[in-house]
Amino acid sequence: MNRINAAHRRLQQASDLPAVLDAAYEAFEGMLSVIYPAQDPASGWFAAYVMAAASAANGRNALALAPSLPRRPLLAVPAEQGSGPGERPERVAEAVAGLSDLVAGRLAWAASGAPDTGDRDACGHAARNALDICGLLSSRP
Repeated sequence: MNRINAAHRRLQQASDLPAVLDAAYEAFEGMLSVIYPAQDPASGWFAAYVMAAASAANGRNALALAPSLPRRPLLAVPAEQGSGPGERPERVAEAVAGLSDLVAGRLAWAASGAPDTGDRDACGHAARNALDICGLLSSRP
């Protein structure tokens, strides 16, 4: 789950509002890249993963509306950066929950100093989605 680890590092290093927004946007994309391959209808994690994917997409979309987000085209999720073959659902859940917790904290920090209402709203909405993901994937189904 290299993309999750890279997103974690980028978020920790982001030092201003545009950098946090960009890193959080990428983190939501990274979450989606590992959640989708882990969605196995036969798994007890299936419902949690489906709901977490919806929250990750909603968080990413909220950030896309932030006035201070550096503009770039939507990223395609390369297949090779998703979860590895045979990745345990518990491990994917743990990694995504940890990243979503960091996303929520960094977005709360960014919102507290954002002068633009649009940035504050985007950060708040995306942070709530990140907390939803954390809650969904932190408890065993």
